[in-house]
Amino acid sequence: MGGILPSIGGNIRIGGAGTFLTEACEYTNSFLSLFPKIGIILNMDADHLDFFKDLDDIHRSFRRFAELLPADGALLICADTPGWQEIAEGLPCKVLTWSMAGPADYTAADIIYNEAGCASFTVLKHGCDAGRWELSVPGEHNISNALAVIMLGGLLDIPAETIRAALAQYRGTDRRFQNKGSFRGVAVVDDYAHHPTEIRATLTAAKKTPHRKLWCVFQPHTFSRTKALLKEFADALSLADEVILANIYAAREPVDPTITSADVAECICASGGRAAALPDFESIEKLLSEQCMPGDLVITMGAGDVYKIGEALTGGHQ
Repeated sequence: MGGILPSIGGNIRIGGAGTFLTEACEYTNSFLSLFPKIGIILNMDADHLDFFKDLDDIHRSFRRFAELLPADGALLICADTPGWQEIAEGLPCKVLTWSMAGPADYTAADIIYNEAGCASFTVLKHGCDAGRWELSVPGEHNISNALAVIMLGGLLDIPAETIRAALAQYRGTDRRFQNKGSFRGVAVVDDYAHHPTEIRATLTAAKKTPHRKLWCVFQPHTFSRTKALLKEFADALSLADEVILANIYAAREPVDPTITSADVAECICASGGRAAALPDFESIEKLLSEQCMPGDLVITMGAGDVYKIGEALTGGHQ
């Protein structure tokens, strides 16, 4: 998988069964080198635009991925992602859908969030009650993910109670709404979100948890993504009460002086939000230490090393 899962002690586990499970990635079309029997497509977004030309180019790659599935296989695809019909149309394999918003084979109803922002919900399978389910990870996006899990488990003939117990016990991966501790009554969470859709999902989940003021410390990841999705980043980040921008994390790219974190902050402020770009982690830590109040929630966010800010504030202890 693409992250550390504490329950298996890493990002890979060598099992003994006849089922091989992997998290695939569309970047550089690497997922086209796999030969799956069952494929799950959670969403399709305009991302990795340093490789893909545009969203249509991304959809073409996802279609090629779906065409890898054999006739006796299955495609599980979220009907909430635009363009899913073109991916699934005419495939020889079984196609199953799930949705949070509209008609699909599996949907969720009667959603209730607890004080931690984690949901319980009823699963409707072809419109019929398939039982009540509970999660220990926050956010509507995780209900959607859980529907995919429930569908897959049914396809593999895993007993419903086994799936239900596993979902209830699952507490996420590192860097996905990960509790990093607190300082002076201020809670600190870290999240890997680095695309506007992920940011929106994480901040929407955070708003369902108890807090006085929501602070988001965001480190943009790559110059090309920041430039291509500037407005989308600003719109998603505006869900936070206060946004602090760290410098862009270049990752694999050379520095592009035509786009900076200050541009993101300016775009947020232009639409009525509150944002500032600071030159280094020390400045961000100082600002948070001086201005955060007990009951506030700070989320460090991004695919780079922004998590170090939260660890510095909390002393690295949960």
